[in-house]
Amino acid sequence: MNFGCPETSLQQMHDLLQVVDTALKEISSRQYAGGELYVDALQKVLGNRKRRGPDSIFIVFEIPGKDAVKGRVFFMNGDGFVEHSGSITMLESSAYAINLINGDIELSNWCDSCESIAHYQGKFHPAVKKVLARPISNFVSKKISGEPRGAIIAFNYPDEATTYDADVLNSLSVVIGSVVTLSTEMHETESAFNYTIEALARSCEAADEETGNHIVRVNRYSELLAKAIGMGGQFVRAIASSAQMHDVGKVHIPSFIIRKEGSLTDEEMTIMKQHPHFGAKIIGDAPRLSMAREIALSHHENWDGSGYPGAVKREDIPLSGRIVKVADIYDALRSKRSYKPALSHEQVLAIFRSGDDRVCPTEHFDPALLRAFFKIEHKMAGIYADLG
Repeated sequence: MNFGCPETSLQQMHDLLQVVDTALKEISSRQYAGGELYVDALQKVLGNRKRRGPDSIFIVFEIPGKDAVKGRVFFMNGDGFVEHSGSITMLESSAYAINLINGDIELSNWCDSCESIAHYQGKFHPAVKKVLARPISNFVSKKISGEPRGAIIAFNYPDEATTYDADVLNSLSVVIGSVVTLSTEMHETESAFNYTIEALARSCEAADEETGNHIVRVNRYSELLAKAIGMGGQFVRAIASSAQMHDVGKVHIPSFIIRKEGSLTDEEMTIMKQHPHFGAKIIGDAPRLSMAREIALSHHENWDGSGYPGAVKREDIPLSGRIVKVADIYDALRSKRSYKPALSHEQVLAIFRSGDDRVCPTEHFDPALLRAFFKIEHKMAGIYADLG
């Protein structure tokens, strides 16, 4: 019977610390996803076939607000990588779920409690047995403390499950439980933050007739464009929530100017052109809002330097501002305003190709973004149709 060795235990502890370090970094940048953590943890600690480990692991958590638990079974393939099944849902009131969620460590080998392996199968939930698709000869289970509560169950160790296996599983449960709880708290904080940002973005619409889903659409267009030019996940996530802040400075512009039918006078235009500065001032210097601030300040700059407020041109305009400019103008052209009717998608495409009396695409837009726009224009039309 293999109880492990000091060198293996030390390596597994080192790998667990690596999992924690990586997970904490991903949580802090809002990239955490539970399944990714599980795969990483299991792969590092148990996925190497030179180490002792089970054939499969079931990780399950309570579903908040429902009398049910939900989880996945992770399998070890021949190369030591971890693959996972579809989700398994069970009533939390079932005897199997109660034992998992409320119990502590349990170590069980069929020969210690049953006359045969066939009789031993009666200990397990039918949904779990169906996914495993092979007889279970032993298991170790450990509850995962925190919110939500959960459990981790390892099946079919070679020979028999041992106290060494239980110690390793206990360490895994502590890591997973701690990170899941922290991630849940971070998610709640992030949700509150995003709610506040959206409320601030909508505040500028109080004086504007365009009170529908304009800011939601601009977020979605900007996310699409960022993906289309190959930006990484962190940038895409940031612009998908920051783009809505582009016109927050309009809260300081008199409503009679915003709602005016027809062209603005020179004096009124001078006042209107102050809203990027107002927006940057409202947003401030908080690090979490740095992209929102640069968008508010730069989304009216033009590629050729003819925009405002800084007459910045080309790559000196922040990329986020260049993206939101395309998104904002597309949506403005599609939408009815006091000074213009709504245009069809085909009409906007024609303007983005040839321009009109207000838009000159070759002078106003980043050429790379203009090319990206035409590759995904049908998706932008779909967003407007869904949220128009």
